[in-house]
Amino acid sequence: MNPSSPRGRLRDALLCVGERGGVNEAVLSAAVTTALRELASEVLGEQSRVELVTLGSEDHPWGRSLGLRLADYDVDLPDVLLYADQSDLPPQVQESCPTLSQEEWEAVLLVSKLIVMGLQSEPEPVRDDADQHPQVTPRPPRSVAREQFCRALTAISERTDLHQEELTAQLRTALLNFASETPDNKKAAQRIAVLHTGEPQQGPRLCLSRSGLSFAEVALSAGGCPVPSCVREEFPDLTQDEWDAVIHVTGLTLTALEPEPASDAG
Repeated sequence: MNPSSPRGRLRDALLCVGERGGVNEAVLSAAVTTALRELASEVLGEQSRVELVTLGSEDHPWGRSLGLRLADYDVDLPDVLLYADQSDLPPQVQESCPTLSQEEWEAVLLVSKLIVMGLQSEPEPVRDDADQHPQVTPRPPRSVAREQFCRALTAISERTDLHQEELTAQLRTALLNFASETPDNKKAAQRIAVLHTGEPQQGPRLCLSRSGLSFAEVALSAGGCPVPSCVREEFPDLTQDEWDAVIHVTGLTLTALEPEPASDAG
């Protein structure tokens, strides 16, 4: 992938979130949000709501992690997607992707949640002076499972020496090692395939194994759909614009994992 392209810059910035070592969170946040806006301008134009998403931290009982969050609602994107993956297939998405099934829609949301989670940092111990974070914060190394998952994701655009069957098998295994082998995760993993779709120069993409639709295409087609009731029940104050921001950033994250068409790569 061309690192100077919007896709390459977003992918690299998101991968930096979980890297080991001292991280200046303000600088990293600026890199992620700038890359998001650049790619959003290219893909979504004026429809984009990505400015409502930021890179931020959340304190858990098991530690503090850094990842993509809604700026004003103060919730992680994976937490919103967690409640969305049982939502009904929106008519707007069905119109854009006529061959998409309800089960595939749920798989796209579940796998997208796991991908956004995988790009977060590992939790670090919560400091006693939590209100006075140093400018440069040390990040623990990625766990073996998280690192393997990130490598399997980046291999889609980088490992031109691997066939799509190898990329698919590697990604399915890495996803289950990272996310655990629950029945839902197992079903979702079987719906994943890395496929060459569209024009020959498109390159491999993360797709649904049955319909061949790309995850990014499905996710971005949901922009503007009403907030699902299952999400509204958990987050009653979530606005339509914030829900669109979750969808837009999810779709752009998936897009960043795809290679540019050969004609656009430099």
